[in-house]
Amino acid sequence: MSEGPFPGNAPPRPIRFGILCDGPKIPTWQARSIEELRRVPGTSLALLAFNPEGSFDGSRRGSLLFRAYVASHPPRALRTVDMTLAFQGVPSVRCDPTSQGEFTHRYAESDVRRIRAYDLDFLLQCGLGILGGEILHAARYGVWSFQHDDEPPYRGIPPCLWPIYDADAVTRAVLRRVAGRGGGIALRTGYFRTALHSLRQNVDEVHFGVVGWPANVCQDLLLGQTAYLEGPSSPTPVAPSLTPSNRQMMRFVVRQTRHAVRRAARALLRHEEWCIGIAEVPISDFLEARGEKRVRWLDPPERGRFIADPFGAQIDGVAHILYEDFRYATSKGVIGTIEATATGTPRMPRVAIELPVHASYPYLVVDRGEIYCIPETNEAREIGLHHAVEFPTRWEKVGTLLSGVAALDPTVFRHGGRWWLTCTDRDVGENMPLFVWHARNLEGPWEPHALNPVKADIRSSRPAGTPFVHGGMLYRPAQDCSRMYGGGIVINRVVRLTPTEFA
Repeated sequence: MSEGPFPGNAPPRPIRFGILCDGPKIPTWQARSIEELRRVPGTSLALLAFNPEGSFDGSRRGSLLFRAYVASHPPRALRTVDMTLAFQGVPSVRCDPTSQGEFTHRYAESDVRRIRAYDLDFLLQCGLGILGGEILHAARYGVWSFQHDDEPPYRGIPPCLWPIYDADAVTRAVLRRVAGRGGGIALRTGYFRTALHSLRQNVDEVHFGVVGWPANVCQDLLLGQTAYLEGPSSPTPVAPSLTPSNRQMMRFVVRQTRHAVRRAARALLRHEEWCIGIAEVPISDFLEARGEKRVRWLDPPERGRFIADPFGAQIDGVAHILYEDFRYATSKGVIGTIEATATGTPRMPRVAIELPVHASYPYLVVDRGEIYCIPETNEAREIGLHHAVEFPTRWEKVGTLLSGVAALDPTVFRHGGRWWLTCTDRDVGENMPLFVWHARNLEGPWEPHALNPVKADIRSSRPAGTPFVHGGMLYRPAQDCSRMYGGGIVINRVVRLTPTEFA
């Protein structure tokens, strides 16, 4: 671990950052990102470097149809807000960067010297295009820039359109320490489900989904976890995508409309059906792709119900399964229990836990020889702890692990001498990002991870079952929701898990 901005035993000082922008009027999503930064204890907005000439704006160029579409479908994230009052009292300098080609900009040596005089830890880029020259070294940790669609096969402008055009399930975003020509060091990377039916929604979800990333990296700086900020730079091999032609825009509108119609038809004509299968192999077998795993499916319930989210425990030689039993008539789930049999026909289906709110994901955990169930109850905005008085049908609520959180699929496990809790938060996003809490004891108190949210990947954030250790490594099952909720299960290897690290 390298030293942070407070080397040795020096007294802590605020992280000083500056903003490269055109003026006090900036897009809503950038304004929120700056607000998040300023809320981090130990950070200080120390400089505004204005470019009065304004930045390159791809939406003002391109084909007639593209410009008309952008004007008629303005995303909330890109609407400008006036930050004059918010920036009041912050020192500012006027700069005059020069253009080199259509996208690249360089700052004059005199402007770079003035910016360096403010002794900044980093500069957040909120304007211009691709930066080059000494401005990239004017702050201790360089210039940080958001770049959307910045991995192959997309990059550049307009953001978030080309994944819809190509029916790509995932739209990518990167917060990068810029190293020139669009390359650099990825500080945060996120993968969002592409809203194939709506460019406006895709832009909003991706842009609002990244606003907290600079604040997350500042938390790393405050914790002294800075090695990755000074790692090797990665080039970006793809040339910037230009605005679509009139012909491409016509294709785009047709494809987007087709996706919207399909989405509406699915919502109107289909409903969810889930069932439970049992694979009688160790969970670690799923780490290997050798052959198809044999799954014994339980008989589905009658119409109007589905069963899902199974968790099992073997007591006195009997395999008990707790699961979500959802009934469409009441739009409410209860926790059911069955005894699994070799024939696939469950025995003795009974209600195990019924609560005033919808309950699902009956996660089981054992602590000091006692069995506990931690069902999802996001409607109650709490994570309750239920003790088995008489397993599996009599339970007593004995505590609340977290309150005020609309947690989805809360998953609790012990690792490295601590208890850990992972989940997504309905208020932030049902299927991403991933949040982590930790505690010395199961009953708590529970503390949030220093880097929350620790992961933003629609393909592997939301929990999907019990983490396990194999070969000395910790593995975490997660849902791949890139195409649909619960569309698949992936297993993630957790490389580092401490109160201040997650990888």
